[in-house]
This record gives sequence, structure tokens and C-alpha cells, in this order.
Amino acid sequence: MPQQTESAMRATIGSLQADDIGRKLRIAGRMLSYDPQTALVLLHDQEKALLVDVSLCIDPQTSGRWVRERKNIVYVIGYLEQVLVSYTRLFYLSFYSSSSQQYPTH
Repeated sequence: MPQQTESAMRATIGSLQADDIGRKLRIAGRMLSYDPQTALVLLHDQEKALLVDVSLCIDPQTSGRWVRERKNIVYVIGYLEQVLVSYTRLFYLSFYSSSSQQYPTH
């Protein structure tokens, strides 16, 4: 019998809270930038932004021109993580298998 995946809760970038860390979320935003060396996408929604790790989703060798097009709407599904950088709190959406109970560490 096929295994069912965990459903993702819809959220906006502006509505993200500390309570959402560890939850599977579905988020849309406009792509401001993509860094092929780190495989990070910066999504923007009005006044807030979200870093998205797409390293498990995108093959840098075959990525199409969409990664070069800015301000296109991008939909992402993944688990929200918090990354501490200096004194700034960042939210970070990472992609990994929902069947795995271990969360990656960064």
C-alpha cells in the first residue's frame, strides 16, 4: 500500500511565527534571487522575506531559465527551520523526505 505524505499547512511569509518551526508548510512568494553555489532562493512577500534551501529539488546542471527570472511567483512546500545569523532571526524552509523523522542540521 502506498505511503501517504504529511499534508502541508498553507501560510504566508508575513504570517510565519516561532510556533511554525518544524511544521510542514506550503508558501508562495516572489523570487528575488537564487544563488547556485548555496542553492538558496530568497522569496519575498510584501515586507518580509524567506530563505529557501532548494538543494534537494534543483539540479544546477539542468535548471531552466526560471532560476534567472526574478519576481516570478514560486510555490514551495517544506519544513520550516530557524537559523540564527548574528542577531538576526531568519526562517528557513528546507526540503527533505517527510518519511524521515530526523531533521537536517545546518
